[in-house]
Amino acid sequence: MTPKEQKILDEYKQNRSNFVRLSSIVNGMIEENTSGFTNTIMQLTSRIKTEDSLYGKLQRKPDRYSSVFDLSDIVGFRIICYFSDQVDSIAEMLKQIFVIDRENSIDKRKVLAPTTFGYLSLHYICRLPDKPQYTAELKKIRFEIQIRSVLQHVWAEIEHDLGYKNEFGIPRDAKREFARVAGLLETADDAFLRIRNRVYQYEEDAKSKIMLDNADDLSLDHHTIGEFMKNNVLIKDFTDSIAAISGARLIPANPESYLAQLAFFKVQTIGDLKEMINREREHAYFLAEKRLKDSEIDELVSTVGLYYLVRAKLVYGKMDELALIDFFRITYKDKISIKKQVERIVEQRRELLK
Repeated sequence: MTPKEQKILDEYKQNRSNFVRLSSIVNGMIEENTSGFTNTIMQLTSRIKTEDSLYGKLQRKPDRYSSVFDLSDIVGFRIICYFSDQVDSIAEMLKQIFVIDRENSIDKRKVLAPTTFGYLSLHYICRLPDKPQYTAELKKIRFEIQIRSVLQHVWAEIEHDLGYKNEFGIPRDAKREFARVAGLLETADDAFLRIRNRVYQYEEDAKSKIMLDNADDLSLDHHTIGEFMKNNVLIKDFTDSIAAISGARLIPANPESYLAQLAFFKVQTIGDLKEMINREREHAYFLAEKRLKDSEIDELVSTVGLYYLVRAKLVYGKMDELALIDFFRITYKDKISIKKQVERIVEQRRELLK
């Protein structure tokens, strides 16, 4: 080991606690500033280079560093996004909270030749901002933040494991195949982006149609049923009328679990659901009133309207016991629970005949 290498390793040991402290601060800052990034960050990881790793780097580049502070990746972070365009959104956020060393940062998405495929990632070399809460020792340490999409991360990890970065790491034909797969991953990244944008547009269009009460042709799915429950006057008025029976407060609940039950009755579109509400409303209200009137129930879930509409269909419909069993298999797995539910429907039918 050369005297210079020994000096850098000694500096590393002396500043180890500062590296740990910096890692904690930066990690916290990233988490705080990305808390509002819905469906953006899949993973945030951090690491502090080990002494052995540092020594290996010094041996590979013996003339490059004179001090441990010349290295910019002793402390490193990796942010993995779901989609490729989110890399730039995260990058903009990092610019607001850290000092970016633009000269030493690199956007490998732009460096790669347009006729080749390979490792895509954005690497920022950063420092803490010049604020009084950070010590001078912490502010002089540079750190690296890598930002990449999930598929870019897949490429990088496999590339690293196979030693692809080394020119002589793998055979020429394997390199060609590896580059071809990289092209496929890049194509997949773009395809996922298009699919996401298409889904977002569908959700916006569906919400607009539901609010305008022009959505009868829309299929019921986890998004449309949620928007329908929030924005359709028909179901809101019905649900409010049930809550008013006992003066209960409505608590938000996800209606997605009712999709399978509605599908059992061939209720597959917004229009079908509106028809069901109009057809079963009186029966459903009667069942709700019988259960809730004079009760001390002061809270009901916002899907209570759907519950009593389905209940009305079961009680007033002409389903035999075998059909009732098939229905309750949607939500109950054990035979005892299914049997109890069927018996309850049969009992309610008898009560109506009295």
